[in-house]
Amino acid sequence: MHTTADRRLTLLRRLAWACVLLMLVVTTASAWLRLAQPRPTCFDWPACRSADRPTAASVASAVLGAAGTLAAVRGTHRATASLVLLVVITVAALALVKPPRRWAAGRLALALLVLALALSLLGIVTPGSRAAGVLLGNLLGGLLMLGLSWRLSTQLAGWPRVNLTLKRWALLGVGLWIAQAALGALSGSGYWSAAPVAHMALALLAGSCSLGVGFAARVQGRRVEGTGLLWLTGLQFALAAGAAGSAAAPEVVLLHNIGAALGLALMLGLGRSAES
Repeated sequence: MHTTADRRLTLLRRLAWACVLLMLVVTTASAWLRLAQPRPTCFDWPACRSADRPTAASVASAVLGAAGTLAAVRGTHRATASLVLLVVITVAALALVKPPRRWAAGRLALALLVLALALSLLGIVTPGSRAAGVLLGNLLGGLLMLGLSWRLSTQLAGWPRVNLTLKRWALLGVGLWIAQAALGALSGSGYWSAAPVAHMALALLAGSCSLGVGFAARVQGRRVEGTGLLWLTGLQFALAAGAAGSAAAPEVVLLHNIGAALGLALMLGLGRSAES
């Protein structure tokens, strides 16, 4: 017969995995809404983003930007983001309020709560803003929440830890993928003309790091993250090539965004060593 502590741990695990799925929906919906906005045509990326190129006519995606679809995605984003907040509060309460307290899980839940509240405040203070700071705040905040949710889930599930060396390489990979995500967002939005070139230049370094982390993770018993990183790295390069060859088609870029979110989450889950 399960004890109260066992039942609470089971509930915590289910809520943590639910948070992963919800954050994947939130980040995907957020990227969808961003990519559905009218943007200059781009038939020779990255040259079309150069500073000396005349501004092209703006067009919207016929698939992502359909009025009915946008309304559904926007409603899903709002409802799911609100649900994430409730789930995170519940996880923090279950982990910290009653003994036996799970301090590590509680700290992650509190970090998620702080990020969720910060993103909510950002949305309230800057409604409809397309400023670069707001764009990056929403993008990186959502990606970090997805990654921390994955880390919380694997921690509660008791997945094996990795050695300190792999932890450091994984955290380096996290930093590189975050930089890639930021440069990719700036590339598509035209805020910085050098962003597309920087995004391309950093891709080889970020991809090499994630491949190495993936192979090492498999050796150390984290086969889900390891195999996932190997496949996602190859897929990201393929999607990048597809985006460059399709005039930066928003549908392809959306898949590229989802791959980046998943890869970042997998590497952040590996950022917990046996010594920590």
